[in-house]
Amino acid sequence: MIIVIPTCQRGELLERTLQCLVDGDMPDCVKRVIVVENGKKEGAEAKCERFLDRLPLAYRYTPVGSKSAALNLALEECDGEFVVFFDDDVRIAPGCVRAYADAAEGKKGGEFYAGKCLVDYEVEPPEWLKHYLPFSAKGWSYGESKCELPEPLALGFNWAAFADDLKKAGSFNAEIGPGRLISVGEETDLQRIMLSSGIRGVFLPDAVVWHHVPAERCSFAWTLERNRRMGLLVGRKLAGAPAPKRLGKSAMAMGKVLGLGVLVRLGKSFLSDAKRFHYMQRRYWNLGILQGQQPTARTD
Repeated sequence: MIIVIPTCQRGELLERTLQCLVDGDMPDCVKRVIVVENGKKEGAEAKCERFLDRLPLAYRYTPVGSKSAALNLALEECDGEFVVFFDDDVRIAPGCVRAYADAAEGKKGGEFYAGKCLVDYEVEPPEWLKHYLPFSAKGWSYGESKCELPEPLALGFNWAAFADDLKKAGSFNAEIGPGRLISVGEETDLQRIMLSSGIRGVFLPDAVVWHHVPAERCSFAWTLERNRRMGLLVGRKLAGAPAPKRLGKSAMAMGKVLGLGVLVRLGKSFLSDAKRFHYMQRRYWNLGILQGQQPTARTD
């Protein structure tokens, strides 16, 4: 069993994550904890050195500023192992790693696993805004009992799979995920491919982490921008669709961008903040779909 933690410019949070592993129930089957720094070097190697006497730690580095590239670099070192993925900004429950180890015991593949995800807010957002936040910023669970997970819902900072299954599915798409044009979805595509090939998804309620959510990651502006980026992903996929479908979807998206823009402007005087935001996030989604079909689309 191998634990993989990609990291990028989060030194203090990385230390917290590693300390959680030290303090938790670490099964003997954990052979390595691979920390992969990507992009600019920001001291992750020195942070890792502080834990060498307490964890079977290995530091790796890629200059490519991409979480997917970091994950693939670690995956290259895995040959048939069971791999647990955490991010550098999670607080790991003491029994989390044990829950993954128990679920995979005696297996060589054929399943991937999703853990429960809770949140640590710096500043808690309004309740109505949480409805529009991604699961990474509001938490996610598939219930209170171990059960089959028929959809690609495992969050990238708390899930696990067998290395051979991941490689057969094509590994992580280096063109998407944090650090790329489209900064979401790198694990979702892999899970979708695995599910379609007959690999079973399983939810583990005892594999719990808390995701650190800084104030700017649950603000109005960030939420709208994330909606646009999600639309970009849809637009990129739509760009390869047959012309009738592509043009029809584009015309519909353009109509919504224009119509919702007018509604938001005119509604300043009579719509609540929550209702105006509802229309704004739909507008940003459709704007992303249009931009995603352009070969030179940018996120800035």
